[in-house]
Amino acid sequence: MDAQNKVKTINKAKGRVVALLVGLSFVALFEAGLWLVGVGPDDALFVASDSSYRINPQAARRFFPRQYVRLAPGQDRFARDKDARAFRVFALGASTLLGFPNPAYTSFPNFLQQMLVDAYPARQIEVVNCGVTAINSFVVREFVEEVVEYEPDLVLIYAGHNEFVGPYGAATPFVRLSSNWYFIQLQMFLQRTKIYYLLDNLLHYVAAALRPAAPAESFGVHLVQREIYLEDEAHRQTEVHYQRNMAEIVEMLSEREVPVALCTLVSNLTGFYPLRSQGSVPPPDAVPADYPQHAALHFDAGLAHQAAGDSAQALAAFVRARDLDGIHLRACSPFNRAIRALAAESGAILIDVEQAFATHAPAGLVGDELITEYLHPTVWGHYLIAQTIMTTLFAREDALGLVEGRADALDDFAGYCRRLGYGVRERVLARNDLILLLKNMPYAERPPILEQRLAHLVGEQLADLPKLSYAQIADFAHRGGVTFLAAIIADLADPQPLTDALDELVGPLGLGVGAVREPPLRPRNTP
Repeated sequence: MDAQNKVKTINKAKGRVVALLVGLSFVALFEAGLWLVGVGPDDALFVASDSSYRINPQAARRFFPRQYVRLAPGQDRFARDKDARAFRVFALGASTLLGFPNPAYTSFPNFLQQMLVDAYPARQIEVVNCGVTAINSFVVREFVEEVVEYEPDLVLIYAGHNEFVGPYGAATPFVRLSSNWYFIQLQMFLQRTKIYYLLDNLLHYVAAALRPAAPAESFGVHLVQREIYLEDEAHRQTEVHYQRNMAEIVEMLSEREVPVALCTLVSNLTGFYPLRSQGSVPPPDAVPADYPQHAALHFDAGLAHQAAGDSAQALAAFVRARDLDGIHLRACSPFNRAIRALAAESGAILIDVEQAFATHAPAGLVGDELITEYLHPTVWGHYLIAQTIMTTLFAREDALGLVEGRADALDDFAGYCRRLGYGVRERVLARNDLILLLKNMPYAERPPILEQRLAHLVGEQLADLPKLSYAQIADFAHRGGVTFLAAIIADLADPQPLTDALDELVGPLGLGVGAVREPPLRPRNTP
């Protein structure tokens, strides 16, 4: 009987294996059929177009649920047949590479393109901006696997702010099956399949049918809800994943003998109040020593040290406040430490953007002068990043195959802005986007520093508008700009001075709120 039972058990096991293999064969055939008939968009990073390649808008589609799909907006092209004189740079990262919330053409890869052309006039410069909003190092690693096939002379990485909130992050609002590294790799593999694409679309349409009256939720920072603190296991795990992704990126490029430059990350220290603090609300007379994990107390201490002229103590307090913020929209200290350590260990080129910003910030405290809101640089900040990259490249010419770069041929900030087409009108339009983004930041209660920032930005709008022509001011008003500013001013604690200033500006032109015929200006999607 025992022998018969063993035979039956073995036969059952064989039957299960055969059934599994048949099922997998059916799935594979179905997947192959979907590929043959061309179901779904191509998700390659680049697509061929005549004699060149260009960024595929659908390249990042698979990493996001259908309702939050982020298109790759880059229009950069590079030759299919690389010229012997070409110096080809691929820049990878998230929304910072897109200039957000300013026009995309003001991002640092565009400044870098102009600077490289000026410094190396005998070379054919190709800076290819591969930035996509909301991606993180998991996605960048996938993109680098493709980039290495297109003869790069340099790969430039600015990534790390979205490690918690981007795809597969611990606080992501997107699909996340597991926090385990290997499950994440399995999920990424499945997302490449056409079957996954069909199921994702099917679930989307089923959900839409079940909730037909539900409005489509916009994509933005309000989607990030989970609080993760510095000592949490999820925080430690996120650091490990980032280190592993970045190390694999560098190793992949090193194996192909492609130079890689790693940029340290910058964020607003003095002008952005922490979104969430750990623990209960402390009493008014509390100090950080009593509540060492409370981000807001450290930020307030930083303001006090800054007012007293103690920049060293202020910097320590502001950095601690950022690192303790429970909503991780800004990369905290462990990520820059990881970048520096990896560059030192691997020989990768280090672009120390953090140090460059500190050098150009008042008393070394990076704030609104260089960062528009929480982490995206101002246009001047983007110029500074490109300038910092150029300084480093001049010092590493031999490793990059560059010779006799002309640092004296570089233009100044105003000159590059003119060449890129960025002026007062573009600054005014982008500033309204910024104001709305800041107004809608997910604070439980608006902090005083945000109130001050909004009032300051409105004041800058009122100072810049008279610099425009009447036709440009009229266009701004008819697009809803004046109505928008009036609404923002009305929501401030002390609106009257700015209300009077706005009326004095647009009233004589007949462009007050009553002249508006179109909806108020709406910002572009936030990261």
